[in-house]
Amino acid sequence: MIKRLKLYRILFYVSCLLVLYTLIGGLFIPLKTGIIGSSNDKVISNTNQKIQLTVYNFNSSASVSEVLLSANGSFWKAHSFRFINQNTLEAEINVSLGLNISQICDAFIKIRPDSLSNNQEWLYLSDAFWIEKSSNDTSTTNALNSKQISQSIEDSTNIDKSTQLGFPNRTVLNESIRNLLYHVPMWFSMLFLLGVSMVFSIKYLLNPKLEYDLISESFIKIGILNGILGCVTGSVWARVTWQSWWPADDPKLNGVAIGMFMYLAYLILRLTIKDEYQKARIASVYSILIYPIFIALIAIMPKLATDTLHPGSGGSVGFNKYDLDNTLRMFFYPAVLGWIGIFSWLSILRYRIQFQLFKNENETT
Repeated sequence: MIKRLKLYRILFYVSCLLVLYTLIGGLFIPLKTGIIGSSNDKVISNTNQKIQLTVYNFNSSASVSEVLLSANGSFWKAHSFRFINQNTLEAEINVSLGLNISQICDAFIKIRPDSLSNNQEWLYLSDAFWIEKSSNDTSTTNALNSKQISQSIEDSTNIDKSTQLGFPNRTVLNESIRNLLYHVPMWFSMLFLLGVSMVFSIKYLLNPKLEYDLISESFIKIGILNGILGCVTGSVWARVTWQSWWPADDPKLNGVAIGMFMYLAYLILRLTIKDEYQKARIASVYSILIYPIFIALIAIMPKLATDTLHPGSGGSVGFNKYDLDNTLRMFFYPAVLGWIGIFSWLSILRYRIQFQLFKNENETT
């Protein structure tokens, strides 16, 4: 018993330290330099155009070496650029489309992070401008060597992920990317707790000891709490990035809602049955059945959908593809372990309280 108490305390203290480490890092590690917006929507081809790009967290010791626009693998270089204030870069560029039609282009800025660094990095903004083909556009284009520039951008991205301390600065997400350390680990924690509950439900059916049912119930109840917190943090994130607290047509969100209601039905089911052994048996069967359904609703069905906002679903690129860089990994994985540990400790604590109450009731009767 003493050894178990020590293990509970170790679990609690280690989990608290991991979560505290995540909170401190998540709040104080700065975002890397990035392009967060453009001022004008349209660029007229074959004429000198002034464009403006808004740069976030630009280091005063850094310097800009190139400004490019890109569309369909072609690149056009600005022939002059300057900062008109601390965050706004103005560039003058002439884009000749040649035989190409009007199209959306991306913007790139090549920077040297500081005077002591030999590495150069590319900042990127997708769908930055619309290039409108003018009537006097020629049949030739002034696009640069796209293969050489593409390789330079790819090499810079690899350097950026491995050396620079700072969270990724992504379009739309910006500062809200910090929520990745809270919202996503809470969902991992919820799935872990509900999985543990299912395991103890199976153990109860194989060996009907009420202790197993109490453990299963405790892990489900804390898992539901975990899910509610995940929904709250997710709704705040959705409001910032998607301008909606709960996008009604997103299959992953709808799957979460259905799954949470199934687990709330589990709680109602337990309240309607008075006999402890019958309650435990029916609740165990229900827990075993709904867990794989819940996994299918939130993990499998969204991947089969064609229209979803969540990364990694419906053909969209997941965070692990381009956002989870080395700095974010330093805090993301400890966050997953920390939140799982905290909520597991709460589940075990609730089980111990319920088990003690159960023993006291049996002793009085």
